[in-house]
Amino acid sequence: TYREMAEDVINRMIDINGLKPSNGSTTATRPLRGGVGYSRNLPVTLVQEFGVSEASSKHLARTYGMNAVDVCSMAEPTSKRWPRFGNILVDGFPYLECEVPYICRHEMCCTVKDMLTIRMRLAYLNKEAAIVAAPKVAELMAKELKWSRRETRRQLQEALNVLNKFGGTIPHPSYIEATEKEAKTVKEVFERMDLGKNGYIDLTEFGDCCKALGIPFKSTQDAKKVFDSIDTKRNGKIDETEFVEWWNKSGDKNLKAKLSEKFKFTAYQAGGGILG
Repeated sequence: TYREMAEDVINRMIDINGLKPSNGSTTATRPLRGGVGYSRNLPVTLVQEFGVSEASSKHLARTYGMNAVDVCSMAEPTSKRWPRFGNILVDGFPYLECEVPYICRHEMCCTVKDMLTIRMRLAYLNKEAAIVAAPKVAELMAKELKWSRRETRRQLQEALNVLNKFGGTIPHPSYIEATEKEAKTVKEVFERMDLGKNGYIDLTEFGDCCKALGIPFKSTQDAKKVFDSIDTKRNGKIDETEFVEWWNKSGDKNLKAKLSEKFKFTAYQAGGGILG
């Protein structure tokens, strides 16, 4: 899209100023930054030459192209047998700590909130992970940009304020409206609450979805108490079987009644008579 926009702007300026370029637009074939010399084997090269993990190598190659080589050259030792280089910024994601100073130097990023939202986009993937990563990002940026302690604290607080307002896994209101109208069975309720579409509901999804449906918990502790009563396998995930069993045997009639009301269930369906 931005290529088309750039071409439209240049063409407009040519018309306004009566310019006569010697050739047409080349934006459609001009390589992106990091595109020159790129090959599909780049992730393998990064693993072999820099000792970073396979997941991180794929992420770096996809994000930075050939500039991933420069990013990896800044990677610090992990003190592990493998991966040998590239400390993970936050568990569960391939982002590396060395990306932070690289982005500051080459992409003119100067705020923690910008780093976690627009640059790395971690906040869009998982708000909670971004919150966990924020202090480390602030520390790394402070070192790179020579912030004072006061500025570091200000940057971190600003980022946390933004992240706490982030939608995270909460779906758009239109999705909620459609959800309330379409879900006709207990299994369909589970599918609507499975925001990540990965076959299970985690604690964050559970709390966020209930909040979006207008039935928020008073605290995270209250949400976890109900969540744990459904998570009979005690693995931090609610699968479809656990959800259906909870629905049929639930002692938490208050929450089930509210969900039934939101999803327009009949008394028969709410009791589990129709499982889809």
